[in-house]
Amino acid sequence: MKKLILLLLAGLFVYDPAVAQEEPPTPLNLPPIAVQSLFVESVRNQQFDDALNYGRWLIDWRPKEMENNPNYRGDRNFRRMIQVYEAIGAQQTDPSLREAYVDSVLIMYERTFITFDESEIDLFEWKLNRARFMQTNMRSIANGRVLTMEEYALLFELDMERFIQTGDGYFINYLVSELVNNSFRDRAIQTMNIAEPISPQSVRAHFNELRGSLFRSPEERIGFLLTQMEGMDDDEQLATMQELFDLYGQAGNRAKQREMAITLYELDPTFENIMRMAQYAESQANYRDAIRYFGEAFQATDDTQIRAEINLKLAENHFALDDLQTARTYAQRAMRLRPNWGAPLMRMADIYAQAVNNCTSGGLERTDKAVYWLVLDYLERARRVDSSVANMVQRSIASFQAVTPSAEEKFYMNWENGDTLQIGANLNACYEWISESTTVR
Repeated sequence: MKKLILLLLAGLFVYDPAVAQEEPPTPLNLPPIAVQSLFVESVRNQQFDDALNYGRWLIDWRPKEMENNPNYRGDRNFRRMIQVYEAIGAQQTDPSLREAYVDSVLIMYERTFITFDESEIDLFEWKLNRARFMQTNMRSIANGRVLTMEEYALLFELDMERFIQTGDGYFINYLVSELVNNSFRDRAIQTMNIAEPISPQSVRAHFNELRGSLFRSPEERIGFLLTQMEGMDDDEQLATMQELFDLYGQAGNRAKQREMAITLYELDPTFENIMRMAQYAESQANYRDAIRYFGEAFQATDDTQIRAEINLKLAENHFALDDLQTARTYAQRAMRLRPNWGAPLMRMADIYAQAVNNCTSGGLERTDKAVYWLVLDYLERARRVDSSVANMVQRSIASFQAVTPSAEEKFYMNWENGDTLQIGANLNACYEWISESTTVR
């Protein structure tokens, strides 16, 4: 009853153009232009009770135009009345009165939409303001949480791109989260699928988190995506297949994962899809295929840093095939592209350490141990140019220092500390391809 009385006192049920017979006198019997001035001044001075009396008459009897006032903007008065009802409502301690003023605001928004069309007001902005008001006051609105969600859903339909961009993605994230929280799973998925192509990265990341909460297992998500594929356009299908590739991996279905990688590669041989083939082949220890695809990926990019990383990958895969000379070639190329990167220097150390293993049939000879000085050269250089690998390198240095030639072995070979020593066929024909020099330590 309190709410009804308050709404009646607020004048929200007084004016109906269809039945209105006679214009009532203005407040204080002033000219309309003076009433407008008093209304604006009362709102500005936060004299909201006075403002309510003036504003109520103005929106009832001068909603759009006013004589002798060519610059009159009736829509601004509706906005001011919303401000008045909000302010008075915020002062109420009685929950039922507060709810009544919330209702007053919502009715004022409805009257605005009835009074003005899209050519006269920014409909999206007005409806967004209403949705934000509902979100702030949802506890004072019956079923407020769901109604607020539906308001945002209508805004998404009204202007999807603007809705996504407004608030740096806050509102689309809120809408999708609420769809999920209120158990509208299919609507949430559909909304994300529609919005994702034009959403910023932060929004897409939020979508991925939500998707993870919608399905109990990768298999469940896979099943859902497969049912959605038929109605998608080409770009959406490609994006879905990329997700399916990851999901098949999570599910441990390697055959399907490989099948999806091949399909993506054949349909759209972009750098990303070539790299997917390379990385998949490498993960399955199919090093020859990995080398082929990494070679294609190298040609598909001009980015120097990425090319350096691909060269290192090529070095690693040739190393896995025990093709040490070719592995060295690619590691050296990576070094030239990124001189201050420690990883290819560490790979060079691995290559020469493996060369020692390959060239020894029994125990280590003095000449074999000398190669470890060259290994240490590369490890120390890696530590020097790239602090991010310092700790890892230090452990390796300690291991190799323990197996370098002893003082007795150096004396026998007539090697003096500080001497330059060639690592090549002079030590063993097996090392001929190395042909680098090091320093006796």
